[in-house]
Amino acid sequence: MKKIFITSSLVLSISMFSQTVSDLKFDSGVIDSENSYVVLPKKETDQKYGYGFIYFDEMAGYSFRSLGDLVVENGKLKVVTDQFHQSSMMISRIGNFNLKTARLNDDVVKKLNLESPPKWLEIYKSSKPENEKILNRASKLNGANNAQLALPKLLELYKNNFKTESLYFELAFSYNALGKFAEGEKISLEALNNKKADDLVKKEYIYSLVHQDKVKEADDFLSKNISSFKTQNNKIEAIINTIAVSAHKGNLTVAEKWMKELKSEPNIDRYQKNIQQLESIIKEKQSKIL
Repeated sequence: MKKIFITSSLVLSISMFSQTVSDLKFDSGVIDSENSYVVLPKKETDQKYGYGFIYFDEMAGYSFRSLGDLVVENGKLKVVTDQFHQSSMMISRIGNFNLKTARLNDDVVKKLNLESPPKWLEIYKSSKPENEKILNRASKLNGANNAQLALPKLLELYKNNFKTESLYFELAFSYNALGKFAEGEKISLEALNNKKADDLVKKEYIYSLVHQDKVKEADDFLSKNISSFKTQNNKIEAIINTIAVSAHKGNLTVAEKWMKELKSEPNIDRYQKNIQQLESIIKEKQSKIL
């Protein structure tokens, strides 16, 4: 988890609650623990557990707000409250979605006199429609390299006929990230046929094609649609993917064609490292043919 703010402070108070360490079951995933108070696992050498609240920030994604620590005394867990946690907040952006926490049940939350839900959570409530909320969560999961967690949410939306440009892109991205290139191709093609394909969908379509060795199809599609790309970054990424795979597969005619196009793009200096690497692959393949 990425720490937003961390500080040290003096312990002010300690309160007891009845749970023992053995009562803590670290079996709740991040997504399942949204809007819940949780205890974080600790290393064997640590003397205390961290605890806090997991929630979703529409801008930043899944987040954890620290509330303090739990220490063990005579087999019982005690809550440690410090000056910092009483007057300030420490928020971590969750990046490790393999993290398992121990979710605190309603009885324990009451014993700790914790607000349920906490008042500050109102700040993060979204007025967007429910489908948009689900899509945003899936997008954040894709962005954190957790396509396996994003895909079920996206398929739920798709089955409910929520088929926007963003949904098509996120779904194609998830499929491609998981190596399901045939599915990525199919959903991208559906978006194209339904006129709901932006630059991102086109890029994913090409990615799915070249990773199925459909270099000719990718070449034809890119040739017909190169001028329709609205952003240079997406266009260049599509070109680079086409060059890389066609070169690796020994289709040097296609690789050289798009290398020429790549070099002709304006403001191409920042891609010089990519160009050098691709040219090296092409030359290596050429040397084996001669």
